[in-house]
Amino acid sequence: MKCLRAHFDADENPFGSPYDLFAVDDRHPCGELRDLRLRPDGTVVELCILEDAPPDVESRLADHPDIVDFDVGETSDGGVACHVHLDPNDDVRRLLELVDEHDLLLDTPIRLTRDGVVVNVLGTHTQLTGAVSSLPESFRDAFCVEGLSDYEPVRNGVRAELTSRQREVLETAVENGYYDIPRQVSIETLATELGCSPSTISEHLRKVESKVLTRL
Repeated sequence: MKCLRAHFDADENPFGSPYDLFAVDDRHPCGELRDLRLRPDGTVVELCILEDAPPDVESRLADHPDIVDFDVGETSDGGVACHVHLDPNDDVRRLLELVDEHDLLLDTPIRLTRDGVVVNVLGTHTQLTGAVSSLPESFRDAFCVEGLSDYEPVRNGVRAELTSRQREVLETAVENGYYDIPRQVSIETLATELGCSPSTISEHLRKVESKVLTRL
């Protein structure tokens, strides 16, 4: 089985207004889609975990014309869980239809980052290339294949317990030498690279380190 890692650029935003719904000051949300399903009637249900949701998330959902129904709750680490039933645009609907038509699997969670949406899609090489060649035109400019490799499932462990944003912060910190001796990068530099405040980076790393240490 192959795993295709794809990135959809936030600036092109092929996902339509629901993706912009949670943006604050033109900054797209960070979080992950834990589940995403196309219903027989063409609508979509999804479970979205937002790590930095706007305070008026419920009113935004209630006022949005594409939202059929929703429920919102808090997560144990201060995030927001949104169970949303929505009417997607035609291209998003077609994208999900391609997953079924080519017998593909979405390897959740789907990551929501400042730069866009990161998706891992599973299938044979033939199935994956067939789906890519059938992408809706509006997705072509936003779509980028980051890699195609043999599928290696992530075993249960500390990494599986981290949110997508925590993994992103941790990976950036490690890559830039934050945990090297001597330390090669500051919290402030990491914050600039990741587009958030130093206090937010410190909080993410504190939660990561807490989860790691409790497993020792």
